[in-house]
Amino acid sequence: MSRRKHNPSLIYLLLDAPWQASVVTGVVVYAALKWLLPSISAGNIFLGPLSLALSEMAVWFAGAFFLIGFLVFIKTTAKREKRARPIEPVVGAPIQDGLGRVEPAERGSQPVEAEPAAFVDRPAVWSLALIRALEWKRFEDVCQQFYEKKGIRSETTPLGPDGGIDIRLFQDESGRPTSIVQCKAWGERLVGVKPVRELLGVMTHEKIGKAFFMTSGGYTEEAKAVAQANRITLIDGAMLLMMIERLPEGEGQDLLAFATAGDYATPTCPSCGIKMRAVQGKGGRPDFWGCHHYPRCRQVLGMRRSVEAAASGMAR
Repeated sequence: MSRRKHNPSLIYLLLDAPWQASVVTGVVVYAALKWLLPSISAGNIFLGPLSLALSEMAVWFAGAFFLIGFLVFIKTTAKREKRARPIEPVVGAPIQDGLGRVEPAERGSQPVEAEPAAFVDRPAVWSLALIRALEWKRFEDVCQQFYEKKGIRSETTPLGPDGGIDIRLFQDESGRPTSIVQCKAWGERLVGVKPVRELLGVMTHEKIGKAFFMTSGGYTEEAKAVAQANRITLIDGAMLLMMIERLPEGEGQDLLAFATAGDYATPTCPSCGIKMRAVQGKGGRPDFWGCHHYPRCRQVLGMRRSVEAAASGMAR
C-alpha cells in the first residue's frame, strides 16, 4: 500500500526555519487580526463580531509565534556553541601550530601553563620528532635560547608582523644586529625559494650581510642555490638537532626542559600570545585553531591532519 505524503504543519516548518521567520510571521498575524480583518469585515453582521473577537486575541496569536522564534533562537545558539567547543589533544599526539601573526605583542618568556595531561610523559632526549612537534612560538624561542647558550647575544622580535625577522643576533659591541634569523616550524615540509628570497630582501633593506634560516623540515634545491649565493645559512631540522646535541650536556638538558615546559605543541595565538583551542567542525573533527578570547579576538590558524593525531596545525 502506498503511503500518503505527510504535509508538515506551519509550526513544524517554523521550527525548522530560522528564528526570524517566526518573528515575521507573528508580526504579520498581529497586523492581520488587529487591523486588516476588522477593516474588511466592517458592517458584516456575521464576520464583524468574529473579527472583533479575533482582534482582541491578536496579541496572543502573535505571542505564540514569537515564542516559537525564541525557542528556535535558543536551539540555534546551543548548536553553534557545541560546534565551537574545543577538542582536547589526543594523548601522546603532539599538535603543531598554524599560520599567521597579527597585532604586536611582546614575545619572550611567558608564564608556563599548568601541565596538560597529554604531555605528562616528557621526552628525555632531543630528537627530530620533538623539534618538529614544537609549535611556532616555542620553536623560535628554542632557536633564540640556543644562540644564547652559544654565547651570542640575541633577541626575538615582538609578535605580529615581524618584517621577515624572528631573531636578531649581536656579535660585536656596536649595538646593531650583525645577522638576522628567520624561523619556520613547518614540521616535515620543505621551505621553497620564495621565503629565502624574502629573507634576502630583508637583508638588503636592513643592510645586513649575513642571515640564518632555521626550519624543522628541509629546503628545496632552488632554495639552497639562492641561499648559497647570498650568504644565507640554511639550518634544517636534522642540522639543528646535531647543533643542539653538540652543546655541553647540562646546557642541552636545560634547553630540553625549556622546550618541553608546559604545553609545547598547541599553537600560540599570534594576536593575544595565549594558547589556542581546536575548534570542532561539522564532521565532529577539529577544523581549525581559534583564540580563547573569541569573539574579541577572531584570530584563527589553519590545521592539517596527521595519521596518528587528532589534529596538527600548519606552522607559520
